[in-house]
Amino acid sequence: MERMRIKSIMVVGGGSSGWMTAAALSSYFKDQVKVSLVESKNVPIVGVGESTLLQFNNFLKLLKLKDEDWMPHCNATYKASIRFTDFYEKGKTYEYPFGDAVDDKSITEWAFIASKYDLDHNSFAEYHSDNYYLVKHNKLSLNSEEEFNYNFDRDLSYHLDATAFGQFLRKKVCEPNDVRHFTDDIVSVTKDEYGYLTSVVGDSGTKYEADLFIDCTGFKSLLLEKEMNSEFLSYKDWLSNDRAIATKIPYTNKETQINNVTNCTALSSGWSWNIPLWNRVGTGYVYSSDFIDDDSAEEEFKSYLGVDDIDIKKINIRHGIRKDGWVKNVVGVGLSYGFIEPLESTGLLTTHQMIENIIEILDRTNFKVTGLDIDGYNYSSQTTVNGLRNFVSMHYKMSSRNDSPYWRYQTLEKNWIDIDESKFCRTTTMMGGTSYTNEYDALLQKHSWSHQWPSDAAGLLYVLSGNGHRPFGNFLRNKLNLPEGLVEKIYSNYVQRTKEMDEEISKLPSTYEFLKEHVYS
Repeated sequence: MERMRIKSIMVVGGGSSGWMTAAALSSYFKDQVKVSLVESKNVPIVGVGESTLLQFNNFLKLLKLKDEDWMPHCNATYKASIRFTDFYEKGKTYEYPFGDAVDDKSITEWAFIASKYDLDHNSFAEYHSDNYYLVKHNKLSLNSEEEFNYNFDRDLSYHLDATAFGQFLRKKVCEPNDVRHFTDDIVSVTKDEYGYLTSVVGDSGTKYEADLFIDCTGFKSLLLEKEMNSEFLSYKDWLSNDRAIATKIPYTNKETQINNVTNCTALSSGWSWNIPLWNRVGTGYVYSSDFIDDDSAEEEFKSYLGVDDIDIKKINIRHGIRKDGWVKNVVGVGLSYGFIEPLESTGLLTTHQMIENIIEILDRTNFKVTGLDIDGYNYSSQTTVNGLRNFVSMHYKMSSRNDSPYWRYQTLEKNWIDIDESKFCRTTTMMGGTSYTNEYDALLQKHSWSHQWPSDAAGLLYVLSGNGHRPFGNFLRNKLNLPEGLVEKIYSNYVQRTKEMDEEISKLPSTYEFLKEHVYS
């Protein structure tokens, strides 16, 4: 229909999601569509999304941004893994290192030795990921000589000041791309006879007209939920944490405290994040109000940090999604569409992934969007975010902790996911490879993850193995009738390679030294 021919786009709301949206649209569609942004000067920015995943690299490439262009402006550092401390059980830590996906053959080899030897809970990461060794020793390398199975440009993500990143995009990308910027409080909208928005109206009385409106107004979802009536679907049954407190603390020893990981530490009723930026540490406590009140959570958090006099920002988390992310000519991006609690750093992921999906549709349709395009967008968005919801929920269900009412509920009592979402459910029963040779293919297929879950979903395997889950024990391994000496040979090679990697990686510069030389020189 002609009314869906898009010649102008209005982004409503600033913050990181608003400016990321405006930057991407104005860059990719430069001189093809008019992009504007209106934001309130009275609405505070959440501003605690400081950790990214590997997919963030695609967004940077879309904007043609190099590390040296933007990192110093945002106090950014490199991230090679997500560390989970005390999640498996108190005193235990496991890693989810980034990098190449593991393959079925190596999964099977690890399964063999894990069934016979008492391996460390990081052994799966150690067996499969060279990135793990960088994390273990807190080192970084350009790997220009390709000594390791690790690609500097592909296998690292970032910690960054999200608010500063938004402002960087505003000044360095949006303004040069002629994005029109307005400051006003949106108080109402106008619609045509079909229910499509024709304008958003500011407190100043100004009507801001456009063909497509992108809602970046945060949890309140001013346009998508309140004006277009997209139903909110809660994730409460999957995710318990509905509160967060956040703060920023200075370094006491910058050289040793800047790590290349986001550290997540389980506490009595949730978990605390630790994100090392170049100039300070971002930290906070995500918890469930069903198990701890706000004052007790703040007291526990301060005790965990070992400090008392800190400024704390309180955030009420509304986790879930709107049933439809795109309604008529309104699309929600960022918190206005949905949110999963911060574990696994999915906040910025869903933001830039939705932006890329919008660009793909506008590009493919030459700005003539049909109902079929919108339906496809909504299906894809909901499927993607629901999958991330399940993945995050799994981190709690897989734990062995039951030392507090919260953890007992998470590990023993909470319903995890709907039984019809079978590919996730199957993974909870057994872990293993598909086939090492045809001799034992049938048994491994029967007791396997990877034939039901693609081996490139390495995060699932890292979390399960890190929480102490094993594919099978001696009983099943003995039924395989493996060639004599095979398991022992695999184990011997594993031990030798681990020793060699430790020696080589220990020679590299620390994360702090690397950043100082290559980013903050």
